[in-house]
Amino acid sequence: MAQDVLMRAARSWEFSCQAANTAEQALELLERNPTPILVTDLRMPGRGGLWLVREVRRRWPDMGIIVLTAGHDPDATNECLEAGAHHYFFKPIKLEEFRHVLETTWRMYREDRQKALLRQHLEQAVRKQTRRVRDTFLSAVTSLARTVEERDPYTAGHSCRVRDYCLALGQAIGLNRKELARLRLAAQLHDIGKVAVPDAILNKPGRLSAEEFAVVKLHPVTGERILAPIVRNREILAAIRGHHERLDGSGYPDGLKGEEIPLLARLIAIPDCFDAVTTSRAYRGALAIESAIQILLQGAGSHFDPMLVEAFLPLVPELLHDRDTVSDEIELNLLS
Repeated sequence: MAQDVLMRAARSWEFSCQAANTAEQALELLERNPTPILVTDLRMPGRGGLWLVREVRRRWPDMGIIVLTAGHDPDATNECLEAGAHHYFFKPIKLEEFRHVLETTWRMYREDRQKALLRQHLEQAVRKQTRRVRDTFLSAVTSLARTVEERDPYTAGHSCRVRDYCLALGQAIGLNRKELARLRLAAQLHDIGKVAVPDAILNKPGRLSAEEFAVVKLHPVTGERILAPIVRNREILAAIRGHHERLDGSGYPDGLKGEEIPLLARLIAIPDCFDAVTTSRAYRGALAIESAIQILLQGAGSHFDPMLVEAFLPLVPELLHDRDTVSDEIELNLLS
């Protein structure tokens, strides 16, 4: 029997072998003990060699496949090659040619595995270095954000409080872990663009002129530009750019309306406003909590997403209770 002859020959060349009588049995053997090379007859009993080649290629894409076939069936042979077979032999088989193909296929398999492992190691090294660079950059950017706030003692801690308020709101509306991580980072860094706003404008005790306010309105765009080289996630960047947009289109920098405004930007807008009006600024004192709530309610539907305002207001008592214990951490994952 040809199978016995080939197995004895392969073992004499120091190849380990396992044999099956049908295509289905061969697949079961491979599921229990995958091998680097498959040798199959095109006319194998059961579903046949072509089916087996397709299944093996789908499940074990790196496995070397050799097909044995009669010379009178060239169309089926071509189908096997198209399905993923590497080599084929016409019967009767010459053992020396068979040995050469076995050794060549085994060598190719080992080389491909070595290349795959090397590629995997390189990709891991690149990912590790990329994370290190991003973490370093984000640590620097976060320090810069704190520095921006410290230029104005009235706004110290604003970004951390907005971040924590946003997380509470995001959890209340059912955001998943990845969405919360993106929201956390966007909220932490939403005002980073103010680094480009002069102190004379940032700390002005009186009302800003139209020209001065125009400078302030650039900070979402500046923030996006600062972070774009390292924070590749579009949702995070869009949230930073859009946190001053308003539902009625009267916001900045792009005048977006309704659901044109990204969800994370709509989320940030509410805690950003709430914290801004309930803390003292150079040009005014802090408003009472009841007044801040009225501002949100009056702006629901025009400035703010009304469903998000509705979800935020029940959180206010607990948020205010925790406000003095706001942590200073930052989520550095899920940036891409």
